[in-house]
Amino acid sequence: MRRLLEGLGLIVSRDVKRRIRAGKVVPSSNNGGTTLVRSAKLVNSIHHIITGEKVDIGSNLVYAKIHHEGGTIRPVRAKYLAIPLTKEAAVRRPRDWADTFIAKGVIFRNTGGGEIEALYALKKQVQMPARPYMFIDQNTRDSMRALAVDYIGKETRGK
Repeated sequence: MRRLLEGLGLIVSRDVKRRIRAGKVVPSSNNGGTTLVRSAKLVNSIHHIITGEKVDIGSNLVYAKIHHEGGTIRPVRAKYLAIPLTKEAAVRRPRDWADTFIAKGVIFRNTGGGEIEALYALKKQVQMPARPYMFIDQNTRDSMRALAVDYIGKETRGK
């Protein structure tokens, strides 16, 4: 039985990862890149665990559930969420910048020579759309069925 569960877990986790990498999830509004794979942490975290006579497939990342189900994100340790507006801002925190100021809900920085650049939009909360990726489609069902039929056939024939 464990061999069957291991095979089923591998099939489902493989297909979920393939679907995410191929961009076959509800697209984000970031107009570029593939939804759910900016750093590949989410896709690489998908795994399966066999417990007794069941197999669980999922991710241990804190944000995996909100990406799958959607929901409201609110700040935990600050008054506002700082939403990066540039690629450079996405890899730094607002407090890491020198010579910044806030105006009309945006954190700006003086770049020198009288130039200013918008770095972050400040929001009380944001609504994350659901981007379901943990599901079993027909191709996965067919692969699972074929594995189960093969397994049962071998078990009833005595391997």
